[in-house]
Amino acid sequence: MYKRKTVILILCLAFAEFGTAFLSGACGRLQSGQARSCSSAVEHFHKVPKKLFPRSVLKHLCSDAAESESDCLESFQESGQVWAGDVNDDGINELLIYPGPDWSGTAGDTYILYQRQARKWTPLYPNQGYFGWQVPDPRFDILPVLHGGYHDLRVSTDWCLKWDGEKYVDYEASDYHKLSPDFFNRSTWYEAGIFWNIHYTGLRHVRIKPQWFTIPSDFSTRGRVNAKIEDSEQGVVWTALFKGGVWGVRGSRAFLLLPQPAYKGSEQMEIDGDWLVIHGEIEDFSTPPPVVARYNRRTKELQIVKGTSAGDPPRQPD
Repeated sequence: MYKRKTVILILCLAFAEFGTAFLSGACGRLQSGQARSCSSAVEHFHKVPKKLFPRSVLKHLCSDAAESESDCLESFQESGQVWAGDVNDDGINELLIYPGPDWSGTAGDTYILYQRQARKWTPLYPNQGYFGWQVPDPRFDILPVLHGGYHDLRVSTDWCLKWDGEKYVDYEASDYHKLSPDFFNRSTWYEAGIFWNIHYTGLRHVRIKPQWFTIPSDFSTRGRVNAKIEDSEQGVVWTALFKGGVWGVRGSRAFLLLPQPAYKGSEQMEIDGDWLVIHGEIEDFSTPPPVVARYNRRTKELQIVKGTSAGDPPRQPD
């Protein structure tokens, strides 16, 4: 396994005295596939002592680490963290593990789900032989939607998982479209990706209704900006962020036009008549990067090029 900063989500059946995370309140309990209409129904993993994480499972994980097993174990003791949450409403918490900073990579933090079935620890999100997913912006959300008795999870700003009867799998576009926007915070720009997915993910031709957010003053400088275009006609600055989306920025407000369209984000844009032309990442400086989307600035029609991954539901990188 290559080195990467890893936050490992290990779902394991712990003892009941570690706490419970039953959903309560006016929202009530839901049946499989149903969703609640109130944002208070979203639960979160909460921090617990590291000693709750079984050392035998940690040793097994460390045996697959790029560093030595002893260094991996020491790293967990120094920097590791553990959270707990109940994903299947059985009154027994599952555990969320961050083993330490020695597992790092450009794709972000990694989560791994396990469940204790009798005496065996079984991964709940196996992905092509690897037991986790990587994200740079982790979320520890337990959503008020159930499949097969297990809550859906949000593991990143715009990335959700559902239970298929045996393991957690990535959301399809239709799953995002069924989510209630009321589950999420409309007041913060960090949540823009999940709102975009709810309305548009997986669609190739859509009419965008900009959802404006107040942004911090350092919005365009806190991370690398790949490309910018001043659009005096629309009164916005089209801004493509490194490993991020394409935004329309107007003063202290902005809307997400297109989530991260390529690994590095869009590295080239231009205006062609009514159209904002959005390219992917540059692979060969002798040729322009491929066009991934076009946005009609007058009609607000977004056309995503067929055969690209732009606008698709988030997935674990291969």
